[in-house]
Amino acid sequence: MATKRRRVLLLHTGGTLGMRPREKDHALAPDELDAALLEHVPELERLADVETRVLCNLDSTDLTPTHWMALARTIAESMERYDGFVVTHGTDTMPFTASALSYVLKNLPKPVILTGSQRPLADVRSDARANLVGAVDLALRDVTEVGIYFGGKLLRGNRTTKTSSFAFGAFDSPGFPPLAELGTGFRRLAPSLVPQGAFRLEGAFDPAVVALRLLPGQPAQPLELLADCGVRAVVLQAFGTGNIPVEDDRIARAIEALAGAGVVVAIVCPSLHGQVDLDAYAGGRRARAAGAVGAGDMTLEACATKLMYLIGSGASPEEIRQRLPVPLAGEITP
Repeated sequence: MATKRRRVLLLHTGGTLGMRPREKDHALAPDELDAALLEHVPELERLADVETRVLCNLDSTDLTPTHWMALARTIAESMERYDGFVVTHGTDTMPFTASALSYVLKNLPKPVILTGSQRPLADVRSDARANLVGAVDLALRDVTEVGIYFGGKLLRGNRTTKTSSFAFGAFDSPGFPPLAELGTGFRRLAPSLVPQGAFRLEGAFDPAVVALRLLPGQPAQPLELLADCGVRAVVLQAFGTGNIPVEDDRIARAIEALAGAGVVVAIVCPSLHGQVDLDAYAGGRRARAAGAVGAGDMTLEACATKLMYLIGSGASPEEIRQRLPVPLAGEITP
């Protein structure tokens, strides 16, 4: 009796992988990627039956929480019909989408692997082919979470940040080891998340979140103005382990004004290899006393999308402050 072929759903959203140079100025722009992907990468057919759907065809800088939810709904509605899922995506905002999917796709029983490329598929030196083949391979394995596959490594999606616009290994996971790598074979490096119940799609996103980075001596007024313009949360990239100025109290007073207006201020670490500790220095303690909450070792991408998720799910400012440091999908070290 013939072995049943395994099935992978490949969802295309755009990005460099499907781009071509524009005739007028040679700048890369989205091109039509039709369902004939197998003509470009015939190796995929040897791994599984791959169905391609074009959800959108956008530069990833144009993707929004509306697109995240469209992706999540498509995956949830298709969960029973496929063995795994691949999302082709632009590199610039891929960690935001991966983080967002990890929050709303609860108890994933199958892999959801995001990938893309640094050079278009049609380019002679493209990395797209290898990334696509690897992503489909991983979509058939026991990886029960949202991952990003690039340059031979599978990373936990909500632990990932883009670190290079030049190297084919464009991403890193500074606070968590790679889940696996593909070389001459498959090697698991860290355990995947274990589903704790039945799979479900849960939650929504409210994009009323702003990210800022502190500079030495900067004025506090731009931060204060966010208290009255519809913003619900601010991701503040402070100094060191989460410090703000102590001698000059203007930033602290701005945080107090935001907290008083019901705006959550979440502090993330500016270092790739580090985490927020608001007890370590006087500057961190002043930030906490002003009403800020530390984001531990979360990436900016994971923190921002988590805030959007918590706001979109109806949490109050106090509930958000309490829930932000608690892991939802492996995005933070407890």
